[in-house]
Amino acid sequence: MTATQNIARVLHQYLLVNTPIDTGNLRKMWSAGNNLMFTVEKVAGGFEVTLINTAENNGFMYGKAVNYGHRTPSGGWVMGRFFVETSIAQTEIQLKKIVYRELQEWFRWCVNGK
Repeated sequence: MTATQNIARVLHQYLLVNTPIDTGNLRKMWSAGNNLMFTVEKVAGGFEVTLINTAENNGFMYGKAVNYGHRTPSGGWVMGRFFVETSIAQTEIQLKKIVYRELQEWFRWCVNGK
């Protein structure tokens, strides 16, 4: 497994923990296991990992509404939960450890051929 795949896996785990459970629909739509859907793109100064969630609720993207806040049918306002930002921040704490482990394995392979 590559460092990028490990980073996506860790981010996925944090998203599962931090995603609100009103109906469970949003949490269920984060792909799991070998079906984890993500893209990796090279951007200026590094790489960008995008995890995909296809949850919709009554015609709008549920995750976006939960994260940024939304109006209720009665005219009120529900504040955002910011679960995506929280998950990214928690993943960033793990980045150094993940990359260091991958580098150790690569150096071991270079020296030992294993």
